[in-house]
Amino acid sequence: MDIRDFLLYTHLASGASPSVAVSVLTLLAAGQEASEATLLAAVTSKQRTRLAATTADPDFQARCAELQAQPFLSYVDDDYPERLRTLAQPPLVLFWRGQLDLLRRPCLAVVGARRAGEYSRQSLERLIPKLPPDVCVVSGLAKGADSCAHRAALANQRATIGVIATGLDVTYPRRAENLQEQVADKGLLLSEYPPGTTALPFRFVARNRIIAGLAHGLLVTEAAHHSGSLITATMALDAGRTVFALPNRIDAPLGVGTNEILQNGAALVQSAADITAELHYFA
Repeated sequence: MDIRDFLLYTHLASGASPSVAVSVLTLLAAGQEASEATLLAAVTSKQRTRLAATTADPDFQARCAELQAQPFLSYVDDDYPERLRTLAQPPLVLFWRGQLDLLRRPCLAVVGARRAGEYSRQSLERLIPKLPPDVCVVSGLAKGADSCAHRAALANQRATIGVIATGLDVTYPRRAENLQEQVADKGLLLSEYPPGTTALPFRFVARNRIIAGLAHGLLVTEAAHHSGSLITATMALDAGRTVFALPNRIDAPLGVGTNEILQNGAALVQSAADITAELHYFA
């Protein structure tokens, strides 16, 4: 088995476990011989026992053979973005549909409240058309700010990448099915989960680290205090990305979080020029 297929098997057998991925990738980064035996030696004995039992199952082997024939991106592939490799927990494998070359573009991630309203929508419709034409808009295809970002990008013929927390053949929420298909058709759809994987809360947190990792800069539109969007912003800061935020009214519940991160040093955005001014970070 070559290393690329080994990473796929390990990824699937571990259930996309970050700890297994980190153990294997730490050995790769150390320049160790990239063989199945040496990489398996990197994981704990408990993990190794579980992986061995899973990979020996004929049904699992048939499933892997099926997925090997479908498009997937592994950590050792040339197209795997270097900026994802800088994450504390890089994904071993990403499944994809669409235009993989969009990963080479400068990427602006957009996150915000799922209850985001007209302020997010109108702001994104105003900002996105005025960004440099090669900038790719990245978001998570959730309702609210995510959907507004993807729709604004598509409406203005801008590239967009959707990172989802389910298999590529599953849509969550269901109402986003048409939008997800548009992103896959005209942009790029990514997931670290194999087909058939359904939505679970922990998968959205894992998904957010990929959004933060793909971004050269990340914009928060609206966010409540301690919201998930602020966690993604923290992930982006930890990865060395520039974080932008829209200012909001002091009495707006969905402005509390964005105003807080502005106080803590996020770049204030009043126009697309405020983002463009930071594009020297998009390298």
